[in-house]
Amino acid sequence: MLKHHKTPVGAPANVNSPGDILTDEQAAALLAVEPRTLRLWRHTRGLPHMKITSKIIRYRRADLDAWLDRARTVISS
Repeated sequence: MLKHHKTPVGAPANVNSPGDILTDEQAAALLAVEPRTLRLWRHTRGLPHMKITSKIIRYRRADLDAWLDRARTVISS
């Protein structure tokens, strides 16, 4: 019989696909910031997110990638 492997609650998921939907913890790990920083960026920098309920926020990986691309600073010499 094959065993079905589930990602334990709170464990980081594979977030390599642009269609991935991320939790606060996963998005924070992807952006290398604390989860509380995401809250600040949602309000001050327009970080794209989906409000599922009043307390559940999710992020689409492709939206975060596009947001990062728009925020990129190019240094030229």
